Amino acid sequence: MESRARRSASGAPVSRSLFLASALLILSACATTQNVQQIDRLESVGENPRILLMPPDIRYYLVTVGGVPEPHAEWTEAARNNFQAAVQDYAAGRGTDLRTLSDADLTPVEISYSELHRAVGMTALSNHFYGMKLPTKAGAFDWSLGPDIRQIGEDHEADYALFVFFRDEQASGGRVAFAVLAAAAGGYMSAGAEYGFASLVDLKTGDIVWFNVVGAGSGELRDPAGAATAVDTLFRDMPTNR
Repeated sequence: MESRARRSASGAPVSRSLFLASALLILSACATTQNVQQIDRLESVGENPRILLMPPDIRYYLVTVGGVPEPHAEWTEAARNNFQAAVQDYAAGRGTDLRTLSDADLTPVEISYSELHRAVGMTALSNHFYGMKLPTKAGAFDWSLGPDIRQIGEDHEADYALFVFFRDEQASGGRVAFAVLAAAAGGYMSAGAEYGFASLVDLKTGDIVWFNVVGAGSGELRDPAGAATAVDTLFRDMPTNR
């Protein structure tokens, strides 16, 4: 499933990363969201639908003076921990039956679906929300991880899987200074980026039944209060069983 194309530090092909970086400037002015909702409410054969939260694919980077995003392990760990705590509070406040998987608990099959979600989500992002439209979709949001994912639902007695992808590229002081100088000269230089998306997948069919995109201003995950804001923004309008 991995492309042969050269990849950026964020794990996406370079050409696609550059396109998305430009396209996501549309969302950079404020915490804007764009979502697609294929169902009105969650359903389950049990009393309350269970959602399985896959380990969030969250990464933080420090953008060097030369524009290279370097992984920042300390920021990433803090962001993931704060996000997990905020999600639990979010679910408890809404009476959602949420089961969280940790990286240590993942089976090889579950790891492969997390990677597949990243690839499908990035493709859906560029082809449904932005300019690279696929003629075969005819404007419809029709994306799936495949019916074999039902095995994960059976293993965890879950009805839906919730996948999260989030990237935050923080500019270094030198990068910010260069960006200011470029602006003063009438040019433009990126001083970082913040973007992400979340997908709710029906574990009976593999279909993505809800998909939400967020841009800059969605919340600072390195801070607990900011993580709570980010979770509220990222899961806005997600279907419930009510």
